[in-house]
Amino acid sequence: MFEFTPATKDKFRRFRHMKRAWISMWILLILFVLSLMSELIAHGTPWMVRFEGNTYFPRIQNVTRDTFFHDGVLTPPDFHELQTLEDYFGTSTNNWMLWAPIRFSPEDTIPPEQIELDEVLEVGVRRVQRVSELRVSSRGAIRKGRNLDWFENKGVESFPLTLQDAIDRRFTNEASPEKTVLSPTEAFEWRLSAYEPRSRPPRSVRILVRERLPDEETSLTAILPVGSADRPEWWTSLPESVQAQAEQHLQEALTVPVEGIIFTDSENTLREVTIEKETVQYPFRPVKHHPLGLDHSGRDVLVLILYATRIGLLFGFTLVFFTMLIGTFLGGIQGYFGGRVDMIAQRVIEIYSSIPFLYAMIFLGSVFGRSFGLLLGVYAAFNWISISFYMRAEFLRLRRQPFTEAAKSLGLSTPRVMWKHLLPNAMIPIITFFPFSLVGAIGSLSALDYLGFGLPVGTPSWGDLLRQGQEYRYAWWLILYPSIMLFTVILLSVFIGEGLRSAFDPKREAQWDA
Repeated sequence: MFEFTPATKDKFRRFRHMKRAWISMWILLILFVLSLMSELIAHGTPWMVRFEGNTYFPRIQNVTRDTFFHDGVLTPPDFHELQTLEDYFGTSTNNWMLWAPIRFSPEDTIPPEQIELDEVLEVGVRRVQRVSELRVSSRGAIRKGRNLDWFENKGVESFPLTLQDAIDRRFTNEASPEKTVLSPTEAFEWRLSAYEPRSRPPRSVRILVRERLPDEETSLTAILPVGSADRPEWWTSLPESVQAQAEQHLQEALTVPVEGIIFTDSENTLREVTIEKETVQYPFRPVKHHPLGLDHSGRDVLVLILYATRIGLLFGFTLVFFTMLIGTFLGGIQGYFGGRVDMIAQRVIEIYSSIPFLYAMIFLGSVFGRSFGLLLGVYAAFNWISISFYMRAEFLRLRRQPFTEAAKSLGLSTPRVMWKHLLPNAMIPIITFFPFSLVGAIGSLSALDYLGFGLPVGTPSWGDLLRQGQEYRYAWWLILYPSIMLFTVILLSVFIGEGLRSAFDPKREAQWDA
């Protein structure tokens, strides 16, 4: 039987005395065990259903809509909707459901109407930019657009020389770039779009006229609970007619979207009063029953992170196990036999390591489709090379030791010598590199998912959530929470690796013995 040497056992005892590494190991194990129990913690199907005196177990039984409604429909029911039916699962009936603590699966898309929002309205007043246009004909005639009254008092028809040159180039059918010219008073600007030569010159040129707004113009906003009589301080500064119209819109906004109220204040500034009720648009912020928010498909981020932790740790542990196994086997053979076996194997490994992993992953994924097994297999086929170098060196060192020569002289077989005597004394690289290899595996999986070359679409993944966070910049929860979980797992693994490295360091061993 394989057994660690007394020296290795002493090193593990030293590791237990390193509190940070020892506590980190237990925290990581607890996270891993909890992630393995994901179906018990979060699932969109109840464990047990009691209905009209019968007991059902939907997770292991085929329970259909016909079971509850007797309508002949043999598709699975929506248990969330079913529980809201008072006649079927009301408080006055003996029918009930036993759910997991979190009633959602990673595949469940939460309908917007099931998300509980606070009954509030957001009201605000902001400055509106005046925009109009001019049409200049080739004869010099000017046709004015709507809402040009404010601009006429500021010399809107007095084109500067640079703008006139750009207009003339268009009438002569010459290429001209986009042109924006500021008025002398800096109250507005003229803008001409880019022009490319055509088969014939244009009959008229359109000039966009826009008011210049201050760079630091801020909007005044306030949150009003539905039914509250309180109003923000700036509400009283609105014209009375605007206040009356806004009060009417406050009632209408509860049921339908309302348009903004545009008015001119005492300073002849165009402003707009906006009244909005928050609507659910995915990805959506954290709310009640969804403390970490929802992703772009309406899935609960907490559930996704829980399942992503299981997938990430399972992938990491499995990958590291197989890479250590392959690397130890091939490196041990090279180191034990040496000579031609070692030389030929090293040349083959050098050629093999030159194959780009990412290209191989993209090619195989396009042929066979992305899957957990394919990703694990391809990664394991390339990731064993580094550990094989260390194990080769350990076996080269140990094969000439006296205890190895003694085992051979006793007639022990080669596999027994390698397994029983050499491997227990060559475990230091495996043990010390295991946590750091785990960090690399988890980080690589997240990176591949972020780039879109990892797990299949829809699979819970930290990298996929981070990619969504980059696509939807306002969805801070899609970046913050996956990053915290990824950082925590990597940090715990690094602490464990540092502890193992210190416990197995010969210099530290002398200090412990002293």
